[in-house]
Amino acid sequence: MKEDIDNAVAETRTVLEQIHALAPNATISLMGYPLLFSRTQACSTLVSASQRVILNDMAEYFESKQRELALSMSASNVRYRSPQAAFEGKRICDSPEGINGVVAGPNGDGDFHFHHGDKNTQLCWLFTGDTCLSRESYHPNQTGTSAYAQAFMTASPLSAATRQGR
Repeated sequence: MKEDIDNAVAETRTVLEQIHALAPNATISLMGYPLLFSRTQACSTLVSASQRVILNDMAEYFESKQRELALSMSASNVRYRSPQAAFEGKRICDSPEGINGVVAGPNGDGDFHFHHGDKNTQLCWLFTGDTCLSRESYHPNQTGTSAYAQAFMTASPLSAATRQGR
């Protein structure tokens, strides 16, 4: 997973460099991802407790790599914004949840579809009929999008704590 994260960060660097080249005077905010699962509330999900720890650890790793990227590009006006504080108490297993857990959806636009021979058909095996895993799974819901907006509006880009990696 770390290799995938490192590759995503490298691709993000390329995009940020392209944005800076096209808008050299712009301040670019790089918004991070929140931890998916509550660290304080236990709940029953399709993801085991040990898997939830691994996924949260990977989210922290991703955040550290994004933060490092923003710091390395600070001369290009790239600033990192962490959503962690805004999502505190709003992760999967918290109440209210700001991130969807597993969401089942009908075969519709944007969702996975059941077709014999389709590699995404495996995303329908948990459900019956014409219901498959929705792409809304593990993404912010209305509470979560509000938390992202709060993080963006209140975060101090590249604050002293960000510079020192706290």
